[in-house]
Amino acid sequence: MAGGGKHTPTPKAIIHQKFGAKASYRVEEVHDSSQSGCPGLAIPQKGPCLYRCHLELPEFSVVSNVFKKKKDSEQSAAELALEKLGIRPQNDDLTVDEAWDEIVGRIKYIFSDEFLSAEQPLGAHLRAALRRDGERCGSVPVSVIATFDAKISSRCKIIDPSVESDPFLAISYVMKAAAKLPDYIVASPHVASLRRKNAYPSEIVEALATHVSISLHSREVAAVYIPCIDEEVVELDTLYISSDRHYLDSIAERLGLKDGSQVMMSRAFGKASCGSECRLYFDIPKKSSDNSSEASGSSNEDSSHIKKSRNARASYICGQDIHGDAILASVGYRWKSDDLDYADVTVNSFYRICCGMSPNGIYKISRQAVIAAQLPFSFTTKSNWRGPLPREILCLFCHQHRLAEPILSSSTAPVKSLSDIFRSHKKLKVSGVDDANENLSREKEDTPGLGHGFRCEVKIFTKSQDLVLECSPRKFYEKENDAIQNASLRALLWFSKFFADLDVDGEQPCDTDDDQDIKSPSPNVFAAPPISQNEHSSESKTTNVLSAEKRVQSITNGSVVSICYSLSLAVDSEDSSDGESSREDIESNEDMESEVDAEYSANCEPSIDLIESNEEIEFEVGTGSMNPHIESAVTQMTVGEYSSFSITPPDAAEALILAVASDTVRIRSLLSERPSLNYSILLLGVKGPSEERMEAAFFKPPLSKQRVEYALKHIRESSASTLVDFGCGSGSLLDSLLDYPTSLQTIIGVDISPKGLARAAKMLHLKLNKEACNVKSATLYDGSILEFDSRLHDVDIGTCLEVIEHMEEDQACEFGEKVLSLFHPKLLIVSTPNYEFNTILQRSTPETQEENNSEPQLPKFRNHDHKFEWTREQFNNWASNLAKRHNYSVDFSGVGGSGEVEPGFASQIAVFRREASSVEKVAEGSMQPYKVIWEWKKEDGDKKV
Repeated sequence: MAGGGKHTPTPKAIIHQKFGAKASYRVEEVHDSSQSGCPGLAIPQKGPCLYRCHLELPEFSVVSNVFKKKKDSEQSAAELALEKLGIRPQNDDLTVDEAWDEIVGRIKYIFSDEFLSAEQPLGAHLRAALRRDGERCGSVPVSVIATFDAKISSRCKIIDPSVESDPFLAISYVMKAAAKLPDYIVASPHVASLRRKNAYPSEIVEALATHVSISLHSREVAAVYIPCIDEEVVELDTLYISSDRHYLDSIAERLGLKDGSQVMMSRAFGKASCGSECRLYFDIPKKSSDNSSEASGSSNEDSSHIKKSRNARASYICGQDIHGDAILASVGYRWKSDDLDYADVTVNSFYRICCGMSPNGIYKISRQAVIAAQLPFSFTTKSNWRGPLPREILCLFCHQHRLAEPILSSSTAPVKSLSDIFRSHKKLKVSGVDDANENLSREKEDTPGLGHGFRCEVKIFTKSQDLVLECSPRKFYEKENDAIQNASLRALLWFSKFFADLDVDGEQPCDTDDDQDIKSPSPNVFAAPPISQNEHSSESKTTNVLSAEKRVQSITNGSVVSICYSLSLAVDSEDSSDGESSREDIESNEDMESEVDAEYSANCEPSIDLIESNEEIEFEVGTGSMNPHIESAVTQMTVGEYSSFSITPPDAAEALILAVASDTVRIRSLLSERPSLNYSILLLGVKGPSEERMEAAFFKPPLSKQRVEYALKHIRESSASTLVDFGCGSGSLLDSLLDYPTSLQTIIGVDISPKGLARAAKMLHLKLNKEACNVKSATLYDGSILEFDSRLHDVDIGTCLEVIEHMEEDQACEFGEKVLSLFHPKLLIVSTPNYEFNTILQRSTPETQEENNSEPQLPKFRNHDHKFEWTREQFNNWASNLAKRHNYSVDFSGVGGSGEVEPGFASQIAVFRREASSVEKVAEGSMQPYKVIWEWKKEDGDKKV
């Protein structure tokens, strides 16, 4: 049996193949209030979350049952939809003979009285066929049946899986199946069309005639004519369609064919400017097989004619071999409508479709910056990424190239123990200032830090399950989603090598150390896109970039910048003397697309045409998400600065320029005169790289993990029984306490973020109920650490890690006064960033500034949410004066770097110790502003909430 042993596509994959973007999944959360993921949490909880999926298709909608996983609900909804469509996902269960029988039965049903009123595209084609003239009345082109009936298409693929890449086979199979219905169907051996042998009842035909739309008497629809000869330009064409004529007959006329039965259509792809889907229309190929003459509507004598040349451009955008000229148009019938749907397709649309076939092009179009944007070569964080995520782009790319849906498999790596990390942290040294790209790659070390690391493998197959690509990056990531997105991006970058000529500039790095982890048994999966006929050098020359003086990068990698830009083509008057003749040639071919000024040829004034602009667009510096010309200029600018420069665009950029041109006739004329591409950029704003990312680039494990380890060390040494974490956030410290056996019996967290407290409660609940530990009670409070609560008085240890810098400076001082004078902890550990270390983290060296003869610039804060950051001297003065006033001693230390080497520790720490052995007690029940959010207690092994 054909295709035996192959993996069966999932229901969702089949729906995606049939409907693409028309299939809309909406997953809703269904909460089970009878259960709770964290008993006792005072914050409203979602509890265990179940999922129900609503699937909207053009003709109907379905709702799945409730499942624990989103993907299960989506697959269930897709399976229900397939049942309604009459498509069986388990097609491998059918034999070839059974598939033939189902095709025969389906054809008979299509020409039944019942199906004639079906509210779907094929039903509309049948009704339109009844309005054809003469002997063609009621005849439906076989290509229509093979294209629009999903059941017939799927059964043809069982007979021969190569139907996926050669749709002509489906036409021959339909003709062969129809021949088995001689008493019901008329299948002419010379015309590739079918009609019912006995006429439809007159009352049905008359009833249908009364519903014919009168809104479309006669209409001119713009389409694109794609010659099979590469030297000929793609040009605008016009289709004349009306309600009393099948639109395929109009297309056949433009292609020089007898009628619509000789027209073959591609699958739907791409979009016109209005968003409607497009199809390619072309002559049914003439082959010398047994059924070819019959299916193509030509005699044996005709089929012996010389085969038409392959249309490389048309073949590229639809993914199947097309011979002869082709027409790209957006016209056809929709679900639940008899009206012919149509939209104008321009030459601009053709080039946008070409652009959107590559990973880079998909990203460019999604960002609405076809020339300016580029697919990044690095995925750092989801918060810094702009545009669709790599996984989304990869799925779309595979769909466009008729590949199976990507299979992504993530796995976890063994973790390091906290004690091992602490021993390695003692030996840690500050790294020097290395190359920017090297620093970017450091955050993806093979060995994960605290916790567990994730890897992801991507496999991509053809529809027949032949392996195309296996990508297995070796690097680990702290978050599973980061591993998935990076693996998807690696696969996209590999595919991008086949589309290199679509880049404005070829300097974007592609080869990485992950390349050796990519396997492909088919190295020539794709051919280079044949959409630009010029074969000149692809080099681009840049002039007047900012200034003649060498300037240094002032914006660090990892920063997110916001710019306003415009791009225009300019031709000097002295360079345009030959413009008249070339312009006349183009006008003769594309005079319908644009009105050209009659005086243009005689006018020698300089010409400047805006081709792309964006009032505001963001991108991350150092990831290649903007073309190098823009990024190089922007990183040397300051906020509010304006820059303009020009380059000579490479010939490879012609397709991109035409993809954004509103007047392709004029732009083609300008491109023939070797214009310059002018850039105008205004830097609107800069957001520096995140604190976590900057630190992760220099320290393994990250400083956040080292701070937790430092606090744990003091907790264990002090034999403390009670601990309060002031500003506990999501409870990372409290959660880490439970990884070690300690003397702690009571742990308390205080924060003003309900969301963070809810996350902390869930983590603690899981660990406390699962692990044996000395902790007898745990409490989380919602409250401000600037307010005193008597329940937290006289605890053994208080911690406040990387919290005070998020307050105003006077509030941080107020906290210091209150925590030592009112809370009176025996031991208090406070950490905050060392502002002096930011110079290293942000790679802003004094030597660079001196070379540039500019005033030294102060480093920025590590986080945009920080209200202040202190130097070592400021921190020491604050802590020393505070300790002196409240009878505490204080010791200074830190993590990240060395206290004996400038500029000290990256994170500075003060450890306050109370001198008095006892303090005055506070009246029980007095001053309790904090609200208990969650509480856990253990008594004799029982857990009470």
